[in-house]
Amino acid sequence: MLFRSLVEGETVTLILQTDDVAQSLEGDLSLLRGDFNVLDQRSETRMSVINGEQTTVVRRLVTLEPKRAGRIPIPGLQFNGVRTSPLVLTVDPAPALAPGEMPPVFIEMALEPPSGPYYVHAQISLTVKIFYQQSLTEASITPPSPEQAAVRLLDEVPFPAERNGTRYRVLQRRYAIFPERSGTLVVPPMQLSGRLLERTGRSLWQSSGRGRRITKESEALEIEVLPKPASFSGTYWLPARDLKLSQRLSETSAVRVGEPVTRTVIVDAVGLEENMLEEPVWPQVPGVRIYPDQPQGISRDDGTWVSGHKEYRYAVVPEQPGELVLPELRVDWWDTVANRARTAILPEMRVPVLASDLPGITESRGAPAQTGTEVLSTNGAALQVQSAWRSVAIVLGLLWLLTLWLLLRSRSRLGASIVSDSPPRVPPAESELLARLEEACRGQNISTARALMGTWLRRYAPPEVGGSMSRFSGACGDSALEEALVALDTLGFKQADEAGWDGMMLWRAFSAWRKAQASVRKGLGPDVEPDLYAAGR
Repeated sequence: MLFRSLVEGETVTLILQTDDVAQSLEGDLSLLRGDFNVLDQRSETRMSVINGEQTTVVRRLVTLEPKRAGRIPIPGLQFNGVRTSPLVLTVDPAPALAPGEMPPVFIEMALEPPSGPYYVHAQISLTVKIFYQQSLTEASITPPSPEQAAVRLLDEVPFPAERNGTRYRVLQRRYAIFPERSGTLVVPPMQLSGRLLERTGRSLWQSSGRGRRITKESEALEIEVLPKPASFSGTYWLPARDLKLSQRLSETSAVRVGEPVTRTVIVDAVGLEENMLEEPVWPQVPGVRIYPDQPQGISRDDGTWVSGHKEYRYAVVPEQPGELVLPELRVDWWDTVANRARTAILPEMRVPVLASDLPGITESRGAPAQTGTEVLSTNGAALQVQSAWRSVAIVLGLLWLLTLWLLLRSRSRLGASIVSDSPPRVPPAESELLARLEEACRGQNISTARALMGTWLRRYAPPEVGGSMSRFSGACGDSALEEALVALDTLGFKQADEAGWDGMMLWRAFSAWRKAQASVRKGLGPDVEPDLYAAGR
């Protein structure tokens, strides 16, 4: 055995060897496990030649860690009829600190902001610093694990520091904590374990080179998390250190009727992840068609604060000449630094709209197009033949369209008589979206389900919903669906296994609601839109 005396927390190597190559050293070590942790085992064979004579030694090396201080006997071990001699190991207690002496390892923790206020869903920055004097190996520290909160590691930086004249190495970690409930949030103690490589006066070499095991715990933290203030009147609760709106236009010069203008609305927030950001609500805009695209977002951080970035794209198509007014947009948010409500404002933009230059195209609310005769009177006889051929082509085209309409009408009547009991067909784009939503619900993927439900609300829900999940849940008139949507909106930032979310409950309630709405629409006829919220009034 290397060293028969060591300090509590250190390891020792038990060496079993024989010069009989036929002797096996594989045996039962269970007698050691009462007083030791068996950390490692390995075998080796050494060969040497001295004065022409070859010698072979077989060794088995067992690394042991004593479980206590004091005199610990190592009993004789049995190997294929051969027993080893018993030994006694002396383990000294770990050295106590002298008055005023700094410990070799300790942990510091700090919150930002230091004294609050802390709000539900708002980021809390937690900094953890591990101080150690000697080399620390096999180190591991448990991450903060508060209940009802999401935690994200942002940064890890090593650097030197000094405390009370003592030099330390420091490992600093920064975490972002997002509380999901108001009330007292408890961050349990974080536990550090590792080995300190210390050099003692006893020998240049350590007992087995592994160092002394140490275990340290940080203090538990209690954080009072406040709910949304009663004075906040915004549609969505957005607590952030900063929030800005900006925009890009694909075209700022004149466009023509029917040509789209892409407006990209950009939301940047410090202290919120991108999946916590909500889409700005548009007011009613007459004389245009608006086609929203799938929003794109990303979360970044500067090592201390998370920044959410989200872009919402809209294709805006003017239907009449004049001026396209892209309306002012507002987002209410709560400033966690100044502890007050604020409103981010995106100014309106105006784009000139010219009449369409396509022949035969008129604006929905503009003046009627000029006739071919009127054009002829101003352009001379050279255009008369051309105008006549254009008239013939228009008449033939109208006759062809009339024939096609009669054919489609007869087929639709025949199809209606055959499949009158089948549910109304879902448009392909919506069908694909619903299939993805069902897959997310069956897979208990709550974050994906929340994003897909938000997309469905923005694209296919009635305009008065404004893409808001809370508005839809309150107005749908179905208690089961309302309960499922509230759970999705509330727990959407956690993993399903942590949140206890039932995805199939949402899918069943949503499917039942859609079937009920389809029945209402079928009873009203194809040309009448049902009041989707009559049951909720």
